[in-house]
Amino acid sequence: MLKILFNTILGLVLIFIWSRFVDIGQVFSTISRVNLVYLAPILFFMLFSPVLRAIRLKVFLSEIMKIKILDLIYLNGVAMILNFFIPIRAGEVAKGVYLNTNYGLPLGKSVIWIFIDRFVDFLVVLLFTAILFFIVPTTLSTSFIMIIAVILISAFVLTYLAVFRVDFAKILFNFLRHLFIFNRIKIYFDKFSKFILESFSILNRHPKDLALMILITVLAYAADAAIWYFTFVALGANQDFLKMYLGQLLSALTYLIPAAPGYVGSAEASGLLILSGIFGIQPNLASAMIILFHITSAIFVLLFGLVSIYFLKIDVGTLLRRVLKRE
Repeated sequence: MLKILFNTILGLVLIFIWSRFVDIGQVFSTISRVNLVYLAPILFFMLFSPVLRAIRLKVFLSEIMKIKILDLIYLNGVAMILNFFIPIRAGEVAKGVYLNTNYGLPLGKSVIWIFIDRFVDFLVVLLFTAILFFIVPTTLSTSFIMIIAVILISAFVLTYLAVFRVDFAKILFNFLRHLFIFNRIKIYFDKFSKFILESFSILNRHPKDLALMILITVLAYAADAAIWYFTFVALGANQDFLKMYLGQLLSALTYLIPAAPGYVGSAEASGLLILSGIFGIQPNLASAMIILFHITSAIFVLLFGLVSIYFLKIDVGTLLRRVLKRE
């Protein structure tokens, strides 16, 4: 509750800051001219994106247990509505709890596996962000692009060691444990490192599986980019698709920042920063697109989430108690 309260206050602060950079009247005037016909492709791609990520999760868990694809699609719907209203990664924990309850997978590992599945997202974000920075014109400096490249290389090296060079990773963990003074801390660190290596072993897969997961993730972000693209089209302001793709990748990185329930404030502030600050799109137009997207996605998440809860027959109260206890 303290996290949610802090995030809510932060969201209100971000709303205030955002309002200082735009003309609110002009923003809503732009939204009032929306072409409702283009809401159809927006809603289609909002559904297509979680479906693709459900397919990736099925591939990801295929060597552990065969899970129904519809269950995973609806599970993504449940995760989306929980993350929307309780943005403390409750949705990812809920996935692990569901897999433990309904499929008998170990709870701790299920939660870790879900986060590793999302870690594939993170790797793709870093890789394609670094590539698109050299293709899509932005206002960012070369030094910032180099920082992204360094983070990318570091993430890949650490992942490679944890997955394919376990012996070397163990040597590295053994070296790090000597940095801790108290034996009790060393014991917990040993358990943690062992657990991480065992969990990351799920990525030690055939190259075809890894390539398939990466390809699905690339397509999922293409679907996300299409949402922004058609939202701009609905406002009568066409944008370059690659620019929207890079924008979605950068937006994904902002999810690491604490957010208020409903992403109030954080969506508007990050959207303005990316679209106007990085791509140079006029602030009022950028904000109109983000608000329209925010409203549309809120309606979609609510409907898709409720339908998912119904078909999975989830006891939301029990699930929330287990999720918040896990948090």
